[in-house]
Amino acid sequence: MHHDGNEEGDDAIAIAARDDIDAFAPLYERYAGPIYRWMFRETGDVDAANDLTAQVFAQALQNLHRYQPRQSSSFRSWLFTIARNLLRDSWRRYRPTSLPLHLVDHRPGPEDLAIHRTEMDEIRAAFALLPERQREIVELRLSGLSIREIAEIQGTSESAVKMAQTRAFKTLRAHLNEGVVR
Repeated sequence: MHHDGNEEGDDAIAIAARDDIDAFAPLYERYAGPIYRWMFRETGDVDAANDLTAQVFAQALQNLHRYQPRQSSSFRSWLFTIARNLLRDSWRRYRPTSLPLHLVDHRPGPEDLAIHRTEMDEIRAAFALLPERQREIVELRLSGLSIREIAEIQGTSESAVKMAQTRAFKTLRAHLNEGVVR
């Protein structure tokens, strides 16, 4: 079983934070970025992503007493499960009716910004074509979670996650190769 060093440290911090909320700060610093980036990729909206990220940590703090290190494969997978549930609850509120194919910042910028935006649009468009479960696996892998953690979050087996991940990356590659006009 692979431990990435952070896991035992995360557990110790989470348990200390049950009695002293200030002790939670290192966990916020470690995971706020990846959670925000996932929320932003899903909503395409800075305010929605900030709002959801804040809600994730508020719920985590409220439910810290329920976190059982032995039952969960990691604090991180527990936290990302909260994020996933919030994202699903907020789907109807934040999900734009059409695909958010534009980055939020529309200010004209230098040429490389335009190229970057086009690439981001292509990636987001390709992402949107993936089945929800596959898209979620890619998002969670991009956020640094292990196959084991994702299997726990999705309530499925590690081999099912591996298979879905392979399919997702194949599909993404195919869409991105098609879409690339060079």
